[in-house]
Amino acid sequence: MKANDILLVLQNELKKSKDTSETRILKELHFCNGESIADLAVINGELTAFEIKSDADSLVRLPNQIKNYNKVFDYITIVTGETHLKKVSSLVPDFWGIWLIKIQDGILVSEIVRKQNKNHEINAFALAQFLWKDEILDLLKKRNLHKGMQAKRKWLLWKFLVENFTLDELSLEVKNYLIKRANWKGGITSPSDIPNI
Repeated sequence: MKANDILLVLQNELKKSKDTSETRILKELHFCNGESIADLAVINGELTAFEIKSDADSLVRLPNQIKNYNKVFDYITIVTGETHLKKVSSLVPDFWGIWLIKIQDGILVSEIVRKQNKNHEINAFALAQFLWKDEILDLLKKRNLHKGMQAKRKWLLWKFLVENFTLDELSLEVKNYLIKRANWKGGITSPSDIPNI
């Protein structure tokens, strides 16, 4: 079973979710300043990530991926086949969800092994890195904090956000900007864009 097979099953499950203009579904969402990539992310009132580990994948990078996922996503689920299920279960934190993709009667089906729970390890600086410079400047302008910020490097702007917004405020603003962002590079943008399988 390959990663693309798992992705198709996962997309089909997400297609069942309510289609709304307030939901964005993205393939290969970069985060932590490009250090990690979520295979699939759902952005609405929460930031939810899905990490796929097919039978052909290695788990070598998983410990570092876990650290980065924990910095920014409210909910995280790892989706895997039977080959890695036991090892994955021992590696991911208790609040991560685990989905098993398996062959049943000749077709791929998903089974929820463990439900995801809220992540309480969010890092404000890592979260701020989701925002593009123009979005940061727009946000600061709304708060009348934009003076002298135009020429600042991005990392200084991220630091300034962390110093001037609570984690809850920043989280809400990041989600709002991600939902409104129109020019995503590729990927799916809403549940109705997911092809039928």
